[in-house]
Amino acid sequence: MAVRSDSRAGCYLGDDWGMTLTDDGSMALSGTPWVEIKRKPDGSERRYRCVLEYASSSLVVVSYVMRQGGSVFGTPIDIPPGSVSYGYFWRFRPYTVYRMRESDRIVAHRFDAVAGVRLRPGEVSYRDLALDWWLTPEGDLIEEDRDEFEAFRDKGTFSPSDLVAVARAERVIAGSCERLLSELSEIERSCGVI
Repeated sequence: MAVRSDSRAGCYLGDDWGMTLTDDGSMALSGTPWVEIKRKPDGSERRYRCVLEYASSSLVVVSYVMRQGGSVFGTPIDIPPGSVSYGYFWRFRPYTVYRMRESDRIVAHRFDAVAGVRLRPGEVSYRDLALDWWLTPEGDLIEEDRDEFEAFRDKGTFSPSDLVAVARAERVIAGSCERLLSELSEIERSCGVI
């Protein structure tokens, strides 16, 4: 994967087809109700009511209050009740990032392998490719659902392009995690998220 730099928006990872954070493609105002639509490999769909934090033609950032904490999602990391999850969705990247905060403290990051990200007014939707990773504040990367991913892969659920997306997501997350976290901080600073 090529790492590109844009002097207008700092360094970023992935292929955003030439669109950067500075493109003025806002679709709505911060604070607008938004819906995250996650299409699971088994065909089921999950919808999460969120709040828009930032939107451009290539990136949407939403927030979601985790009222019950990590126990709801069966997380490998203890997420305190009331923590806020900030979801970062890029149109042309094979992963999403959730940055979980309790007040000013970062509790954890979760990365999901995805395909078919669509940014539309009022919603962000994508296909979940089953494989997830958690990053602890101490820097430990925890992979989740490898067995689920492999079962779907072996059944032929994923297309060849889905498998390429998963491999690409793995390379970025395992090899460039620190740069990605720096990019999130830059997005927060330059776009007024948080």
